[in-house]
Amino acid sequence: MPNVQIAILTDTVQSGQVYETTYGKSAPIREFHAGNTSLLVCSQGLADPRATIQALKDQGMTHLWLCESVGALSPLLEPGDWLIPDDFIDGTRGQHYTYFSEKAGGFVQQVPPFDPASREALFNGAKSISPRPFQRGVYVCVSNTRLETSAEAAFWGRAGGHVVGRFLSPCLTLARELEIQVAVLTLIVRSGGQAGKSPEFERYAQVVEMASAHLLG
Repeated sequence: MPNVQIAILTDTVQSGQVYETTYGKSAPIREFHAGNTSLLVCSQGLADPRATIQALKDQGMTHLWLCESVGALSPLLEPGDWLIPDDFIDGTRGQHYTYFSEKAGGFVQQVPPFDPASREALFNGAKSISPRPFQRGVYVCVSNTRLETSAEAAFWGRAGGHVVGRFLSPCLTLARELEIQVAVLTLIVRSGGQAGKSPEFERYAQVVEMASAHLLG
């Protein structure tokens, strides 16, 4: 697959270079080597997400993968499990959701929500380290300013969610508007409505290395 450049969005703070864009300064973006593949890694941070995604696009990124530790909403999921969602529910509000805010009628179809080739690659990567990776599931995105409450976890579980996280929206939907392929790799670290600790990005490194090699063929 020619001209593939992969960026990673993760839930742990990253240091790196800040880029100036039309939407202000991006979040810090650093280079990370996964085997023979060079990736860019960033976290959402306090920057305007439009600036960060635009900076990744300006650097030539064609794919954006979210690697995030999440809470389980399904009783089938346990801490240590890996899940690659095939759909999502956006429960956030009040963010910069589109590049089309100054234009009439602009939108990008979100079906399918995630790039099938990226999902397959991430699933193959997860299989290399886990005996029970899950290839399908619904990711619920809540506010990135706090964890969900127990009542909210119960609500989203009844709504069809399998895992709950905080960083998909609006970054991945913005990336779709810039024709960047997106996908999500989640690591279950807690039950929904409970506290948990996010691992360092290096916890995802082997999965990402295997997945990028699979995608690049």
